[in-house]
Amino acid sequence: MEFKGRVTAVLPIERGVGNRGPWARATIILEYESGQYPKSIALQNSKDAENFARIGVGQTGTFLVDFKTREYNGKYYTDINCWSWKLDQAAPSSVDPI
Repeated sequence: MEFKGRVTAVLPIERGVGNRGPWARATIILEYESGQYPKSIALQNSKDAENFARIGVGQTGTFLVDFKTREYNGKYYTDINCWSWKLDQAAPSSVDPI
């Protein structure tokens, strides 16, 4: 699934050590247009957490995601994994040189 929007927050990278060794997960909050009011969604990335966490607040772009739901003790949890992203380029300045 594809989301186009603006980054409103970049959360600190979560780190830990599991059975397979060390892991890291970065999370950003993306605001996207959906009808009359904008909505927000938390996107996570574990494969390239360092680069994902470098996305700046206010940047806009296109984010490709997959959803994964798991059950734990009778409750269901959904992760939204961002596996690819393309940030929009800032518009060039229209200031004339002196």
